[in-house]
Amino acid sequence: MAQDHQKIYHRAWSQLTPPLRPPPPVVAAVREQIRDKHGRALLLGVTPELADVTPELVAVDRNFSMVANVWPGDNPSRHAIVGDWRNSNFESEAFAICIGDGSLSFLTFPEETVTLFYELSRILRKGGRIVFRLYLSPDVPETLPALREQALAGMISNFHAFKIRLAMSLASQRPVPHIYVADILRSFNSLFGNRDELVRVTGWSREQVYTIDFYKDSSVFFSLPRQHQLLSVVSDVFPNARLVPSGTYEMSGLCPLLVADRI
Repeated sequence: MAQDHQKIYHRAWSQLTPPLRPPPPVVAAVREQIRDKHGRALLLGVTPELADVTPELVAVDRNFSMVANVWPGDNPSRHAIVGDWRNSNFESEAFAICIGDGSLSFLTFPEETVTLFYELSRILRKGGRIVFRLYLSPDVPETLPALREQALAGMISNFHAFKIRLAMSLASQRPVPHIYVADILRSFNSLFGNRDELVRVTGWSREQVYTIDFYKDSSVFFSLPRQHQLLSVVSDVFPNARLVPSGTYEMSGLCPLLVADRI
C-alpha cells in the first residue's frame, strides 16, 4: 500500500547529514543573502538549522509529524503551522523573506513549481527576497554503473550524497525530472545486493544506509530539474532569479542557492 514516508521520516532525522541537511556554511550563506532584508520571513518546511536565521519567522510544512517531531519549537520569534505552500491563507505582501532548504524538490515540475512562485509573488512584499537551496541534476547525467563503480571505489564519502545522485540519475531517464522514492530504493537494492559488504567497502554508516528503507512503498517523489530547466520556469515570475554558491561540502556544486527578488 502506498504511503507518505515523510509521516514517519522524523525517525531517521538524526541520521541525516549534508547534503540532505544544511551544514553551517549553508546557514551562513542564507543569512548573508537576507541580511539587508527586514520583516517577517516564511520558511518552507521545518528545517531546524534555518529556524533562527531571522528575528521573525513562520514555518509551514504539510506534515504534522514533521512539525511535531523535527521543528525545534515555537517561541516569541518563530512558530510552525501545517499548511500548503502552493495555496496559503496568508495576506498579500505578508512577508519580506521566503527561505527553504530543498523545498522545491517536493513539488511537481513545472506545474506546482510555477504555482508556488506565483503564490510567492503575491505574499512577498515589493523588494522581498527568496532564498532556496536547490538540488539540481547535472547537465550530463551520471549512469548507474558509473555511480556504483565510484561508490565501491570509495570515491563518494557520504551515503546521502550518493542517494541524491542516484535519484538524479534515475530522474534524468524520465520525460519529466521526477523520481518516486520507492524507485530509488528498488534501484539501490538492484545495484547493491549485500549491504554488509557495501558498508565495509565504502565506510558508510550502517545506520545511514538503512535510512533508505523508509522509501519502501512510499508515494512521495523528488523533482530534480537541471539548472536551465528550473531557471526558465522561475524567471517567468522572478526575472532577476540567479544562483549563488552554498558552500564547499560534498555535492555542493549541485546544491546552489536560488536567490530572487520581487520587483
